Amino acid sequence: MSVGIELQIEWFDAPGVRAPELAATWARYQLWVGGSCVTQVEEPDGTFRRSIYGSLYPLAEWIAANWWLLTGHLRPSATRPAYWTWSNLRRYPWLRQHNLRGAGDGMAWPDLTVVPEGAVTRVVWAADEDRALGPLRFASSGRALVRSDEARKAMAGVVQRVLDRLAESDVGKTPLSVEWAEIGSADEDEQEFCLAAARLGLDPYSVGEATSTKLLAIVPAIPAELQADFLDAADLDALEIAAQWIPMASEAAGRASADAAMSLTPLRAAVAGELAADAVPNSAGLRRPWHIGFDMARAVRQALNAEATAPFDISAWVGAQALQGPAGGLQGFAAVRDDRCGLALSDPPKFASAAVSGSHYQSFRRAKALGWALFRPHRQIFLLSSAHTGDDRVAGAFAAELLAPAEGIRRALATLETYDEDAALDVIASHFGVSPLTIRHQVDNQLVVLR
Repeated sequence: MSVGIELQIEWFDAPGVRAPELAATWARYQLWVGGSCVTQVEEPDGTFRRSIYGSLYPLAEWIAANWWLLTGHLRPSATRPAYWTWSNLRRYPWLRQHNLRGAGDGMAWPDLTVVPEGAVTRVVWAADEDRALGPLRFASSGRALVRSDEARKAMAGVVQRVLDRLAESDVGKTPLSVEWAEIGSADEDEQEFCLAAARLGLDPYSVGEATSTKLLAIVPAIPAELQADFLDAADLDALEIAAQWIPMASEAAGRASADAAMSLTPLRAAVAGELAADAVPNSAGLRRPWHIGFDMARAVRQALNAEATAPFDISAWVGAQALQGPAGGLQGFAAVRDDRCGLALSDPPKFASAAVSGSHYQSFRRAKALGWALFRPHRQIFLLSSAHTGDDRVAGAFAAELLAPAEGIRRALATLETYDEDAALDVIASHFGVSPLTIRHQVDNQLVVLR
């Protein structure tokens, strides 16, 4: 599943460049992600090459300036990777801190975006459609998942190699060296604060006193095992509301667990093989998170002798209570009590306000809560959010496959050949009791051919 990031560097003299830090770090370089060359470019005459010329100082400075966001800001994962391109900067300002073109300084950088997703980091790069940024056109496109520890090591390695080159060239103190030293000397409390700010999408070195005080007051009051999820999901402008919602939701989820008719014990046994230590190291590594979720759901349905074409009654396994009023961006709070799962749900979004849509919304989140409870059996409480971390992808894939199995969809499509595509998906969604969007995702993610 996981691939590596490699920056191949050949240093060059640049006597015509005045800025000493730029001149000292002038190079021909190639950037590889796995087996793909990200820096493949097309020349004006139509020929291709794999290397770029320029100074690597701006890139290293950009990495250092955005270190905490590059390693801790998971919120962009809620945006589809198809939109992670520099052309969408106005719509998604966070791209300036996650896309290499934010390094600027007049250098040619590939349209590559880096977003952490927990144990893995997603890397997405896109080819240029034209030569709007200069005579060169980046010609490579691709996506990859990199283990987050390897991504951090690769980015830190770029900074260190640039710093070593500056030292070899007798370039004195630079903003890069000062900032990198500050990051390296941060104590445990400072690191925790920086990561907390980054999870909210804030530059920890630019956080105002009021926001800093708010964070220091709110975050420690959140249960430790929920703090990361809280910071990834709560609305920045409604942190107090989200924090106040949690204890109410905890009580409601506890009550809801008593409404679950079935114990989780048989389901835990069913997925035990999927969660063996050698099968899922650190929630990533050997298999993609969504494949784990799909396999868990199939194991559950098989253990319960549920046919692929049969709807699944999630209410027997997850009790639910809806809480009225604002939740500060949190979608739900799940709790396991006496081996039964309960879920407190916040108000559904406006698009799910109709009775049918609201039912779909609740069913999917019930199934997602069950996925969390089975995937992390050592935990008793969970927050549901829109963040697409590795664990959340497992739970989301589990919910989709549990409620609407891909095999069941395939069989249904075979009987609906006379229907147009949208009508067929609507019929199947109604049968399984899910939204047409869930069926569409299942088709796109698991069924290669619709018909």
